[in-house]
Amino acid sequence: MARFRTHLFAFALVCAATLVGCSGKSGIGITLSPSTTPTISQGQTQTITATVSNDSANAGVTWTLSGPGTLSNQTTTSVTYVAPTVLSADTSATVTATSVTNTSVTTTLSITIDAVFEITSISLESGTVGVPYSGTISAGGAATPFTWTIISGNLPPGLTLANSSAASVSISGTPTAVGTYNFTIQVTNSEGTPVSQSFSIVVNPPPSLTVATKSLPNGSVGVVYSQTLQAVNGTAPYSWSLQSGTLPTGLTLDDSTGVISGTPTTAGTSTFVVQVKDSTTPTAETAIGNLTLAVDPNAVNDSLLNGTYVFQVNGFDPNGHFMAAGSLVADGAGHITSGIMDSNDPANLQLGQSFTGTYLIGQDNLGTLSLSGSGRTFALVMAASGNARLIEFDGTGAQAAGVLMKQTSTTVAAGTFAFGFLGGDEQGNRYALAGEFTTDGAGNITAGMFDADGAAGPTPSVAFTGTYSTGLNGRGTMTFSAGGQGTTNYSYYVVSPTEWLAVEIDNISGQSRRLVSGPVLEQTGAGAFSAASWMNASVFETTDLQTAVGSNTPQSQVGLLTADGSVNVTLSADENTGGVLSSPSAAGTYSVASNGRVALTNSGIAATDPVIYLVSQNQGFIVGTDPSVTFGFMEPQSGTFTTASLSGNYAGGSVVPMQASTTNEIDMATADGNGNFTFSTDTSNAGSGLSLDVSSSGPYSVSANGRGTLTQGANAAIFYMVSPTEFWSLWESATGSVEQFGQ
Repeated sequence: MARFRTHLFAFALVCAATLVGCSGKSGIGITLSPSTTPTISQGQTQTITATVSNDSANAGVTWTLSGPGTLSNQTTTSVTYVAPTVLSADTSATVTATSVTNTSVTTTLSITIDAVFEITSISLESGTVGVPYSGTISAGGAATPFTWTIISGNLPPGLTLANSSAASVSISGTPTAVGTYNFTIQVTNSEGTPVSQSFSIVVNPPPSLTVATKSLPNGSVGVVYSQTLQAVNGTAPYSWSLQSGTLPTGLTLDDSTGVISGTPTTAGTSTFVVQVKDSTTPTAETAIGNLTLAVDPNAVNDSLLNGTYVFQVNGFDPNGHFMAAGSLVADGAGHITSGIMDSNDPANLQLGQSFTGTYLIGQDNLGTLSLSGSGRTFALVMAASGNARLIEFDGTGAQAAGVLMKQTSTTVAAGTFAFGFLGGDEQGNRYALAGEFTTDGAGNITAGMFDADGAAGPTPSVAFTGTYSTGLNGRGTMTFSAGGQGTTNYSYYVVSPTEWLAVEIDNISGQSRRLVSGPVLEQTGAGAFSAASWMNASVFETTDLQTAVGSNTPQSQVGLLTADGSVNVTLSADENTGGVLSSPSAAGTYSVASNGRVALTNSGIAATDPVIYLVSQNQGFIVGTDPSVTFGFMEPQSGTFTTASLSGNYAGGSVVPMQASTTNEIDMATADGNGNFTFSTDTSNAGSGLSLDVSSSGPYSVSANGRGTLTQGANAAIFYMVSPTEFWSLWESATGSVEQFGQ
């Protein structure tokens, strides 16, 4: 091969000497220096110059390379060849010079590169006690396999040399001692040739414990806030404390997790100092961090609540059954400018309480409403209709749910009304009644009838009369006088001429008598109801307390009641009894009196057949005939349903709780029409407390009859669609909560 290269070089010299016939008709010739094949080692360089003869343009040459390495510093007369820094064997490269004036004229120079077996790494990074370390040493200039060993000195404690036959070897582990550690690495190639090199690794002491969180994102008034403080170095686990300053009102620091969380209530900036303590033994390290947290005024939707509203809540407080009704005026800017309320429980009857207050509604249409002087705060969710669902949301121990409705009238016209009232009896047990009565426009209630249900069983078809009068702000009072049962007194607040919200105002100190409340709705078709007044499907919900299967076990149903307009009714429903789910079905009969009272046989509803008082076609109040005290409502279903039927924003809230331990909640649920739900939720539970603006999401599906399933984070529910704008859900929890959603 060397002889062949010599011949090529001689041929180039002949061409340069004769100038004609071998390199081109132009007579241009190229001479390279060096003129013979040089030999260099890996990583070295070779400068090459070119002399071009007979080139009138004096344009010089261009350079190209074939083989390993690179060319640098290129000009028209010279170039530098750079050999590879690492080779596993001897090799060669060829540099070609080409005339710029006549590209057919070329001359080449071959360069031999000798591989040098050596360790190419020159140093290693320092390490830190307790911090994982990894360093790499490489060698080249020979063919693998290699053998790596430490021939003198020691690695830092905690580090080891890997077992490697490749061209590199790693040193890794976690250093355990501070110091400078010197050692010599030897590598032997496949031919048994060794080379070695000395190295040092410096191991530094661990860095001090530090609060890594240097800044916190802003919070917003009324919006749930959660940020976790971070620490670095030291020994986990860490504990945290507030050393000085104060957190924004409504926020707390969890000592064990370093989480700052809560719901800010006041805009402003808070500056404070936190301390973190690690678990180093025998002496723990501590560090402090100076932090600032700004709380911005919330981007609010307070204008959604603007005008005069009527509200009602029903549930429990520490004294027993609690209920209230009233009216208020909201200014659209977060202020309750005036209000009046009647409330009642076994310890305290308060009539005509005047109040003011504040409210805050967020971008998700969830908000809070606080009534001054009463200590009561409610969480609310605003629907597109302008009405809202309420739950008690304060520290009074009350667990109540209800509604807030736009008031459109303050007067009551003559007409016939149906009602459904729920609460407790003289012993504090569950008690309910439903019925109908007529107002004559002159303050008299006539032709009244109700069915009552309590722990002792039902009291059917009780006739009564009474009186009523309406005063300022749509607040009125009425009496029911029933033979053998005495007179009961109520206040009511007019929502519209067709709807009132009533609460019993008898003094029941010590639970000496019953206490109930509920809505009053004008009947359509009063006095002329018949079997044809119930035809096709109605969606219904009921709740009761099942004493037969345990001590006050909550039971709830949501489903379909389908009547044929004649005599037959079928039930298809889902039931939750203390967390045990079932899907009852039944086929029974019904009859309808002219006043709208419906008698059922074999209906399959709850414990036994209830009575229904119709409000209008396929709509009515449900009251039980059983000691478990079934109570509920039904509405006419309209439509054939698909997943796409459920689309848009739905404001949801719990119905009246069955027990003081029941979890009440309100939701803003958004369905995308493609099977996906998102929720923003406020919950109140006597045991676990209050939870504000919790976000969750999950899938849903809908069958043709309107029955669907949904998932809300870790919770699941079955629901029935009343229409594309309304559905009722039954949560798969031990408390069997029922929630009504509407647009």
